[in-house]
Amino acid sequence: MNDQRKFTDADLSTPFVEVALWEVTTNCNLRCTYCAVSAPGYRGSNFDLSRIGEVADGMAAAKVRLVQISGHGETTIIPHWEAICREFTLRDIAICITSNFSKVFSDSEVDALARMTHITVSIDTIDRKLLKSLRRKTDIETVLYNMTLIRLQAQKLSLTPRFNWQCTLTDAVTTGLADWFRMGTLCGVTTFTLGNLLEYEALPDSPLHPARLDLPELLAACEDIKQLSLLASASKAELKVQPGIMEGINESLVRFGVKSPFRLPQPQPSSISW
Repeated sequence: MNDQRKFTDADLSTPFVEVALWEVTTNCNLRCTYCAVSAPGYRGSNFDLSRIGEVADGMAAAKVRLVQISGHGETTIIPHWEAICREFTLRDIAICITSNFSKVFSDSEVDALARMTHITVSIDTIDRKLLKSLRRKTDIETVLYNMTLIRLQAQKLSLTPRFNWQCTLTDAVTTGLADWFRMGTLCGVTTFTLGNLLEYEALPDSPLHPARLDLPELLAACEDIKQLSLLASASKAELKVQPGIMEGINESLVRFGVKSPFRLPQPQPSSISW
């Protein structure tokens, strides 16, 4: 079993960590309607990158095989963030990232991304207008352009990074899940993740967790999710469903008096791991 944990100063002497999650920044270039970054008074912070060598040495000593250089924030807004990658590759540590792909990447950024093993792109829908309303400042054309550049560079390097599309599942996007999946597969995406929405009282304009819907809309959302699962199975793509989605839906169904729990057509992972 992988030992996955947040990597902090206290972990530098850990004898063995297979996968490390390193949050380079909690700042972001977007203000998604459902994200804590949009809450009044939010203040993010950046890691002191002058210590990157120390961090990389610590991870190498702990026999880290893969480091995710992202967390709550958007790593690619840090100036020269791609220099971080070199410190890890010099120590034979593989790299993955979660990014919103909302800016056009430079050649050096594209090269760094092309050398990663896994790339998770945060994209909730392929509906351009809806995407802009949910994830402000995001344009799907930029997302797809970046993906194409990265795949092109990876091909030149004889590499094949795996793309994962992650959708924060809300009532606003369930009807478009099938098209979201189809577009992703056309773009070479092999893994699709439904992310569990964490609701914040300070964000009254946030869309809703599907579990908050009235019964007719909830049942329709269940059908949309089911169809997504069937599409993924037929395409031999991997579909991951984060904890909190199925549990929340089934708790609501019970409250509405529905006796049969909602289940996907095939078993799904209960946690996110690579």
